[in-house]
Amino acid sequence: MFSTKESKPHAARKRLLSNVYSKSFIQSSKEAHEVTRAILHERLLPSLDSYAVKASPLEVHEFNYAITMDFVSSYLFGLSNDSNFIQDVEMRKRFLSWYFKRSDHFFWNQEIPRLTQMLQNVGIRLVPKWVDAANEEIQAWVLRLCRVAEQSLKAASEYTEKPHGTRAVVYGQLSESLKRSSSKPEAQNDRQEAVSNELPVASELLDHLAAGMDTSGITFTYLFWEMSRNPDLQASLRQELLTLSPTLTLGKNDNKNNQSEVPSARSVDALPLLHAVIMETLRRHCAIPGSQPRQTPSTPTSLAGSPPLPGGIRVSAQAYSLHRNEKVFPDPETWNPQRWLDADQGKKDEMMRWFWAFGSGGRMCVGSNFAIQGMINTHSLSFILLYHTLATANRMGFHVIFADTPLHHSRAQIRNSSHLHQLHHQHRGRHRDRTSRCLHRRTDW
Repeated sequence: MFSTKESKPHAARKRLLSNVYSKSFIQSSKEAHEVTRAILHERLLPSLDSYAVKASPLEVHEFNYAITMDFVSSYLFGLSNDSNFIQDVEMRKRFLSWYFKRSDHFFWNQEIPRLTQMLQNVGIRLVPKWVDAANEEIQAWVLRLCRVAEQSLKAASEYTEKPHGTRAVVYGQLSESLKRSSSKPEAQNDRQEAVSNELPVASELLDHLAAGMDTSGITFTYLFWEMSRNPDLQASLRQELLTLSPTLTLGKNDNKNNQSEVPSARSVDALPLLHAVIMETLRRHCAIPGSQPRQTPSTPTSLAGSPPLPGGIRVSAQAYSLHRNEKVFPDPETWNPQRWLDADQGKKDEMMRWFWAFGSGGRMCVGSNFAIQGMINTHSLSFILLYHTLATANRMGFHVIFADTPLHHSRAQIRNSSHLHQLHHQHRGRHRDRTSRCLHRRTDW
């Protein structure tokens, strides 16, 4: 879908998936709720607790990628078939190694694919072999996830739902839709048809995994960095989150059913300060700030007052510029969630017209509702609710130290703020090089 140039095929593919990514579907989905509950209570919160107990530093950017990949892959392939990068640290590091090897070489195949291939045919490689090897590893990994999800769907009629399993929502929707659309009287046997659909499904869902992990992981890292510099805002947001029911708890609790529950997606979505913090982070630190190219339709079209443009012309806009319109966002370089709270409805509508973190129109990010509803709200909830002081930031980068006692949880091993402040300085030199890479470095820090 992401690489489909023509509008009609793109729209047709998007229609196959738009339902399972709609806000109403996600908020009422039992699978989305169970994914949230299981990842929060069985993976994320115990992992954070272990760092707090040991007073250990956490490389938050890598950890954010793990969280987002687990959420996305669970929704795509089912909870029992997902990546589990929060707990499987070795596989997480291996995958991220493959993933980041590719990042400096996207240009060639995206912008000049034919020239890149022609030069490679005569022995001139613009893209190193180890990039191809990394791509092959990632593709094979996603193909394995698809095959396991397919086996789960086929076996679903033979047993009741697994205790910790969920349906492969997106994989099931896409796979079944492609099977229906490709069914013809002259179709060959089911095995050949399944094989013919396997690669298109895997290719599509690889894009979903990469887009979901990368953009949300970056957004969370910036969110935590900004929150680390605003302890008063942390306290206000924590109080707002305490109004939710049920309240997230950590530690021993005799009421196991209450302990394992999470607030509904609708109740989290209704929190104004949390929404403002998320929207302002997406505005000020948009994960895809650069140009998002589009192609003009065959009918001559005028854009932003331009003369009529013929069909097939590449045009683009970028969130970085749109989000810095001073008439709409005064003092745009300042991260200021209050702007979303103070604006009247007319001002909010104007701000949303210029808000482009997910694009707009027919090419708007299909997973935007899932990103906000299913992940960002929940991640912000877990981190900010449980820890009053998330981190300390410095001009060299981002270094997480859990300070103060987690909510509803008291252990002697969790040191007080002053001790953790000393610990931070002890570790600062040792971890400076590593932690300074946790954020995309900017000169204004």
